[in-house]
Amino acid sequence: MSKPIDLKTVKIFEPLKRKPSFENKTFNIINADEVYDVLSSHSNETVTLWFKLQQSWCNNAYSTFRDYDSYLILIYLVNQVFQKYSDRFQYLSFQEFYEKNEVNIDKINLIEISKELNIPKETIRRKVNFLQNQNIIFRKGKTIFFNNAINRVQKPSNSKKMLVNFLEKTSSILRKEDWFGKSFSKEEIEEFIDKYFTICWQHWLRLQIPYLVRFRAFFGDLETWNVWGAIGISQFTDYSKQVKNRVVEDPRTYADLYLHLLRHTPKNGINASSISEISMIPRATVIRKLKYLLKQKLVTKNKKLEYMLLPSPKNIKSFEENYMQNQKHKAGFVATIFDLMKNSPFKVE
Repeated sequence: MSKPIDLKTVKIFEPLKRKPSFENKTFNIINADEVYDVLSSHSNETVTLWFKLQQSWCNNAYSTFRDYDSYLILIYLVNQVFQKYSDRFQYLSFQEFYEKNEVNIDKINLIEISKELNIPKETIRRKVNFLQNQNIIFRKGKTIFFNNAINRVQKPSNSKKMLVNFLEKTSSILRKEDWFGKSFSKEEIEEFIDKYFTICWQHWLRLQIPYLVRFRAFFGDLETWNVWGAIGISQFTDYSKQVKNRVVEDPRTYADLYLHLLRHTPKNGINASSISEISMIPRATVIRKLKYLLKQKLVTKNKKLEYMLLPSPKNIKSFEENYMQNQKHKAGFVATIFDLMKNSPFKVE
């Protein structure tokens, strides 16, 4: 987009320029706290879809560079581009963005990236040099660009489908509330995200980047988090089956789900080979991370060398605070997307 504002953007944002009339007008802004309360009371219904979404994202991230930090820096820079479009009242569809031969990055501020991602500045410098060596970002004079290799390394086709599934399920839960109104089908949600991709994905990355940064800070690195997550998913799958079969009580809130899952003792855990297969992390690295998790008293191991979550993990208070904070941010993201679909000038015709 070389022009400050293109024609379709002018058309969509024209109503925002007019002097608003508040007389006899009802505004139904979706409240994030209300969304949180409803989703919390149905916590068990969306967890599987959320886990699948995160697993899809993690697998794509790790398979790209075999390094989460490089991918985290990459999506941070991509989100800066999305923010630039938003600041200019511009948007691109999914197809339009990934058909561009090159995309301008205004600047790369190593100190700012280091602060936002909580990664040392010298590490940021090394990873940015790596992205340049891979010809994913390049310079023309003083200007920095992504080239079309971004289509190969960062095109989130599968993650987008997983996100649509998650949002469709949350929509079906929220439709029971008078303030929400009608639900959205998968087709409607996917069409909206495809058409207003840079807007929707900017909000997704605003959720996802801090979400990953919090886990990175807690576990030390994202590989360790993913190994722990594979154990958690295995344990949740067993727990969910027992809830479905009425063997254990259905959780009433996010806090209930958290405590029930930690205290649940599955018949079988998960071994290092299965974790490696699920996470796409080499088995030797998985074993090293498992030793760390055992030492930190975050997981336990049975006689069959299968791993499970520890009922009372080390630093359980900060662990719980991190978990609850993530649920709040997730509800805020859901509220934002559905607010855009229901109450903004952005429409799918």
